[in-house]
Amino acid sequence: MNTAKAPAGASRWGIIALAVGAGVVAALQVGKVPPALPLIAEDLELSRVTAGLVASLFFVVGAVFGIATGVLADRFGERRLLFGGFALMAVGSLIGGLFADGSVLLATRVIEGLGYTAAAVAAPKIILAAAKPSDHPLAIGIWSTFMPLGMAIIMALSPALLGTIGWQGIWLVNAAVLVIFAMLLMQRLSPARWTSTVPAGGAGFDWPGTRQLLARPGPWLFSLCFALYTLQWFAVMAWLPTFLVETQGRSLASASLFGALVVLVNVLGNIFAAWVMHKGFKRWPLVAVAFAAMGVAGALIFSADISMGAKIPLAIAFSSLTGLLPAACLAGATAHAPSQGQIAMANGFVIQGATIGSLLGPPLMGAVATSFGSWEAGWWIMFIGPAIGLGVVVVLLRGVENRLAQAP
Repeated sequence: MNTAKAPAGASRWGIIALAVGAGVVAALQVGKVPPALPLIAEDLELSRVTAGLVASLFFVVGAVFGIATGVLADRFGERRLLFGGFALMAVGSLIGGLFADGSVLLATRVIEGLGYTAAAVAAPKIILAAAKPSDHPLAIGIWSTFMPLGMAIIMALSPALLGTIGWQGIWLVNAAVLVIFAMLLMQRLSPARWTSTVPAGGAGFDWPGTRQLLARPGPWLFSLCFALYTLQWFAVMAWLPTFLVETQGRSLASASLFGALVVLVNVLGNIFAAWVMHKGFKRWPLVAVAFAAMGVAGALIFSADISMGAKIPLAIAFSSLTGLLPAACLAGATAHAPSQGQIAMANGFVIQGATIGSLLGPPLMGAVATSFGSWEAGWWIMFIGPAIGLGVVVVLLRGVENRLAQAP
């Protein structure tokens, strides 16, 4: 029988690919919103801020209970949590697709978000159990591509789907995809093929280990950095199709395809960060470079002094260079966990930070654009989050990372 941990000298890349695939399918539920947002706002008569909530309410559960979800993974097992997450996402997407009502849609986005958080916390634990220790940075770096991959896939397909089955049809198709992939997970991660890292009867709550984790500054700092990253990255990605339609007069199909391209190049940064960390490169410089690129490129994208032709290349640079950060933060959470038993909780820490930023970003950007009267008038705001992030990295994270590297 196969075991949860990779045998000495070998990583189980098939299991790792399956867990990454689970993340990609979960990320489809994030990416299905941006191309459909103009149609949803029109059909349901939503304000710009409320439309932003359709994108961001998905993350409300993770923003509040990310760490608790990590505790559940350590308590009941990553396989159970992953299956439960897929069931919740399928139910939420099904109900959201059946009822064209703003309140129902917002409620189902919370249900989907609960399932997403469970999957996003459980899958990395499976990946780390399947990879040998020396492959952990590479495996987690590959995992970090799940969000841009999933978002880019559905954003590229959405123009054709919106023209045939509408946004509600996209919700129903996603519900079917979730059910099909859950059946694949049940088959490939059955007890005969995969032994969970938690026994069938569960494990007791490890309060001493939890206190150790909470006392370490590393998870807190990586969580804060991820929050500042997603606050801006997800806001830009969520509104980019709408921005291109309103400022450049593009069709929704064209804007969605360009949006998919911009999201997809984020994978390049993720993969590069995974590769250089696998070769021994430090994590904190990658985070610093990502914040510097985010501030400069983000401000230029929305500046009225920059030509329209330069906007998309700048957005591509923005997304690809900031892609260095997710891989570094996720790897950092693993490195700062006191033991194997706290890995899921440490990952929940970082996921909670990421979801807080994703929750706040789209409605805040919508509110800024509304209050300033245009997208371009608030360009300078794009400097704020990255500047704070750079300060956190240089003043705090660098020292914490160096001390960890020097520890016996």
